[in-house]
Amino acid sequence: MDILQLSNYLDNLLEINSIQDAPQALNGLQIQNRGEIKKIGLAVDLCQATIKLAIAKQCQMMFVHHGAFWSGLQPIRGQHYEKLAAMIQANLGLYSAHIPLDLHPVYGNNRTLADLIGLENLEPFGEYDGIKIGFKGSISPTSAENLGKMLEQKLGSQVKVIGRGEVKTVGLVTGGAADIVKQAIQEGLDCYITGEGANHHFHEAIEGNCILIFAGHYGTETGGVKSIGKHLKEKFAIDSEFLHYPTAVSYTHLTLPTKA
Repeated sequence: MDILQLSNYLDNLLEINSIQDAPQALNGLQIQNRGEIKKIGLAVDLCQATIKLAIAKQCQMMFVHHGAFWSGLQPIRGQHYEKLAAMIQANLGLYSAHIPLDLHPVYGNNRTLADLIGLENLEPFGEYDGIKIGFKGSISPTSAENLGKMLEQKLGSQVKVIGRGEVKTVGLVTGGAADIVKQAIQEGLDCYITGEGANHHFHEAIEGNCILIFAGHYGTETGGVKSIGKHLKEKFAIDSEFLHYPTAVSYTHLTLPTKA
């Protein structure tokens, strides 16, 4: 299967053309290549580090959540040129899916995070540009502290828990969606989980009596790309590998790809 055939399948699976997103997301095939796709590199972010990892792992294509044009329209020079040139020279294709991957009901970031914490009785939650992209539901009663520890262990990221108390009902939207804590408060949820937020979200959560958990922008968005990789393996026998390059840990804990 070549990249055009695979991209057409992914476009339909993720409903790329029917879901509104930021212009710089450019969902879908971003960089074409030649030949058969035998292995896909899965990553949250397209960056120099993940490109080097994909090339080192002998991938023919990358599937990412944040693509090559996330900074918007810009000249192809400097770091932007280096990234695109490296991919083209290595015959490495690129497919990116942002909001379509967040909200997919089976393979999306929010669904995989919901499954991770054992969220049941799922309902759509978290309105963003007129679409509910996350989920709300119930979990077995636990403390906010224990829920935070469980997320930290399963996601492998630093987790910040704001507030205390028992948690039975949870809303979640992955990534940088802390503003949606207001919706969690309005719906009377015990807890709201997202990736990251700002200083004022602390006060909103405390004053609204809603436990707020920041589980990492990167950490909460690894599930979708992994889920797509697993699906493509089952559907087309295409291998994949997750290219781990977290954005919320110190460099002393990172193993950086060596320079070519």
